[in-house]
Amino acid sequence: MGKHVVIWLMLTILLPSVYPALVSTQTMSGFIASDYLSALAIFGDKARIDHDLVIIYQKNLSAIANFANEFRDKHDDSQQYKASGDRIGETIGDIPGDWAQAIKLQSYSLALRWVILTSWGVWLVLPLGLGIVVGWYQRKLKYETFSPPAPPLYNSCAHFLIALFFMVLLWLLCPFPIPISFMPILGSGISIILSIAVANYPKY
Repeated sequence: MGKHVVIWLMLTILLPSVYPALVSTQTMSGFIASDYLSALAIFGDKARIDHDLVIIYQKNLSAIANFANEFRDKHDDSQQYKASGDRIGETIGDIPGDWAQAIKLQSYSLALRWVILTSWGVWLVLPLGLGIVVGWYQRKLKYETFSPPAPPLYNSCAHFLIALFFMVLLWLLCPFPIPISFMPILGSGISIILSIAVANYPKY
């Protein structure tokens, strides 16, 4: 299981880094616009979404700007930002090539999708909590009926949960064209797998 986590961790670091090289900024903008319109259609509170989105986006840009200082005076293409007075954009512009715009879009997508997840809030956490409770009662029933747990089933569920966790993390970090309406469905699936894993944990 440890190797499984390491592989997913490497993918989580690698894919966001190479994503701007695989997808154009125009395509990314289209994905993000689709997410934004879907969020407005689902939640409707445009003022709150915009407010939270701007705050998180600015924090993301500030964090990236601090990191981008490591590229100072190397392949500098920040001249386009100097006339605009955008100091954060100027710093990010020190990143080699035309990746600055792509990284800004990824930061915006991360902020937007985080706002979406927090907007669902309890509707995503509640199924996970119910999954744990159901699994615990199933486990108790197994104990009282002398039914042994199934370690292979637990192992499979654990690997599924690890994969799904990192898939959600990648969904946050990269503007993949996955509809935001899919996330509650995924949350329900995770709750079912979690209940099976709890019920079949090898030790009572």
